[in-house]
Amino acid sequence: MLCVFGTMIKIITHKWVISKYITGPWETAAMKDCNILDTNQLIQHADIKLKEWIEDPTPLLTGCATNCFGEEVNECKVCLTEGEIDKRITDIMQKLLDSISAVIQRQLSDHLLGGKFAEPSDVLIKEAKSCSSTNISGERQFAKMKRVQSNAPSTMMTKIESKSMYAANRVGQDMAKMTEGERERNIIWAVKQGAKIRVTDREKNRQYQEKMRERLRERRMEQVQKEEKGREQLEGVVEGVYRYGGLWLTEVDMGNSLSSLSETRKKEAIKSQIKFRTQVLHCDAVKIALSKLSSLQLQDQFIQILRSPIPQDSQIIQDIFEQSEKLIQQDSSEI
Repeated sequence: MLCVFGTMIKIITHKWVISKYITGPWETAAMKDCNILDTNQLIQHADIKLKEWIEDPTPLLTGCATNCFGEEVNECKVCLTEGEIDKRITDIMQKLLDSISAVIQRQLSDHLLGGKFAEPSDVLIKEAKSCSSTNISGERQFAKMKRVQSNAPSTMMTKIESKSMYAANRVGQDMAKMTEGERERNIIWAVKQGAKIRVTDREKNRQYQEKMRERLRERRMEQVQKEEKGREQLEGVVEGVYRYGGLWLTEVDMGNSLSSLSETRKKEAIKSQIKFRTQVLHCDAVKIALSKLSSLQLQDQFIQILRSPIPQDSQIIQDIFEQSEKLIQQDSSEI
C-alpha cells in the first residue's frame, strides 16, 4: 500500500512540475495581448530548454530556478530530492517532455530557429500586428460569422467574412489615423482588390459546382453499373435453374435432375439451385466456398437449404416459378 501511495505521489509530482515549469508559464504568455511574432524568442527558448531537460530531467525534478522561458519561479515545494529520483521516474519525465517537444516542433516549426518567421522583417511585423498569439480571436470570429449567417442565411459568405474581418482588424480605427490622401489610396486599392476577389470567388464556386455535378454523374454511373451487374448475375442464376429441370422443390426433384448428368454438370446444377435459393429467395445458409465442394457435399448443402423456411416476401417468387411452365403453356396456346 505504501509503495502504491509513493508511486501516486511521484506521478502527481510529474504533472505538477510540468504545470509549474512549462504549461503554466506557456498559458500565461499566450494570454498576453501581444503579436504572434513577439512570442518567437519565448518559443525558441522553450524549445532549447526542453531539449536540455530531455537529456537530463534531474534539474527539473529537483526544482529549477527558472521555467522553460528562463523566467524565475518560486521555490518548488513538491519537487523530489536526488535520492528519490530513479530510472523509472526519469524515463517517465523524458517521455512527457519528448511528447511536448514533438508538438512544438510540429505546430510551431515556422517560429523556431531556421523557420520562415523566426527572424521577421519590419514589414512582416507591421503586416502581422493584428495577428494574435492565440486562436481565441479566430474562434470568436467564427462564432460571430455563424450567428450572422443564421440570422441572414442568404447573405454571401464573402460579405460576412469581410464585415467580420473589418471589425476584428480595426480597419476603421487605423484609417482614422491616416491622412486624407492615404485613406483615398487605400479605399481605391480595396475596391480593386474586392472586384478581383469576387471574380475569383465566382470562378471557385463554378468549379466547385461542376465538380459536384461530375461527382453525382459518376455516382449515378456506378449505381447503374452495380445494378446492371447484379441483374446479370441474377439472370445467370435463373437461367441455370431452368437449364437443369427448373426449380427443385424436393429431394426427389434433385435426384431426378441429377441422374443423367456428369460430375461437372451435377456441380453446376446444384450450385445454380443453391444460388437461386440464397440470392433470389433469400433462404438462410452457411456461407461457404461452393467451388471447393464435391457434388455429394453440394447435395448435402442444398438439402439443408431446402429444409430451411422461405421468407414470406420470397414465397411469391417460388410460386411464380412453380407455375412458370403452366403459364408458358397457356401463353403458347393463346398465341
